[in-house]
Amino acid sequence: MRNLLKTSLISVAATALALGVTATSSAATLTKDPDPTLVVLRLPTQVQIKDGVAIVLSQDTNTTTGYSWSIKVSGDKSAVKVYAGTYQAPAPSGAVGVAGTTTWYIKALAPGQAVLKLVATPPGGGAGTVKKLTVTVTQ
Repeated sequence: MRNLLKTSLISVAATALALGVTATSSAATLTKDPDPTLVVLRLPTQVQIKDGVAIVLSQDTNTTTGYSWSIKVSGDKSAVKVYAGTYQAPAPSGAVGVAGTTTWYIKALAPGQAVLKLVATPPGGGAGTVKKLTVTVTQ
């Protein structure tokens, strides 16, 4: 049983890496959960996780440009809970216009499939850039 569980976890991690996400053992500085299962860095992508699992979504953000991120959940909205994004400014480097990072904590609540659309809205509104994360939650 232990070997099966270990093999399954390795398989999930390998699949996640291929899809643009990173398996992690500790990311307490990034999330509300001291031990998220996945950190998603590139979009678009899809992840399949079990009920109760936490993931982190992280995107570059340059607040000096006036663009802002928002997330809209469609599909089975009850499958996940998305917590408000947290902005982390870049380390002081003397460079102007350097991007920081916005990080969202996402918790799988129930089986289903939710689609998270991240929209980078330009200053003054208008059509923004859309990125997509599909989260399938299983039991």
